[in-house]
Amino acid sequence: MRQQRRQPVAFALLALAAILAVPGPADAQRSRRRPARPAPAPPAPEPQPTASTDATTPPEIEPTPVEPPAEPVLDVDALRQEYMALRDQLFRSRARAAAVASSLYSSKLRIMLDYGSARFYTVTRATIRLDGANVYDDAQGSIAADRAPRWNGFVAPGRHVIAVRIEATGKDDQRFTTSLESSFAVQAPAGKDLVVKVAAEDDGDMAYQWQRSERGSYKLRLDVSIEGAARAGGKGGVKRATR
Repeated sequence: MRQQRRQPVAFALLALAAILAVPGPADAQRSRRRPARPAPAPPAPEPQPTASTDATTPPEIEPTPVEPPAEPVLDVDALRQEYMALRDQLFRSRARAAAVASSLYSSKLRIMLDYGSARFYTVTRATIRLDGANVYDDAQGSIAADRAPRWNGFVAPGRHVIAVRIEATGKDDQRFTTSLESSFAVQAPAGKDLVVKVAAEDDGDMAYQWQRSERGSYKLRLDVSIEGAARAGGKGGVKRATR
């Protein structure tokens, strides 16, 4: 009797479990509303930079070595020969000019210029002009150092104008400067030499005395002596060129 009573109970329990296991409409709707989540994709591999596809960094280019230009080689012998040729040509030109002048002009002019105050003044410049042309220009003080001729050449017989200018600076006080300029006419005789001697000086004491007593003086003087003389070794007259 007990076993018979247990069997209906067991059947009832099994039926109840089956009913509970069957999903209802609400559970079906929930399952439809919740789509299945996709599986996460694997991470993409990082791109490897290459020398050909990298646009930000340009490829390194090795610089091409540049050879320095070769230095020109000077031909010393050729330069020396060219210099000698030019010098000979210059000497021949001067000799030809002197020969032409001596054949055209029968008077020869020699100009001397000396400065006698070199102890107290420094000659900064000395010039001589002959008929407006500059024939002597010196800035070394040569007229105070020697008595050499300043110009020597042939001129046409007749009247000529010589202009002399001397600039000097005081040795004791360089604030004091002098400028002595004078011009004079000469007459060149035909077939003779004409010697013009010019002597300039300053006998004053301005540059020396001013610092001691605030007084001084300039005594600028230009002395000129002119002398015509027969040409040595000749009888005078027009000098002709020899062939």
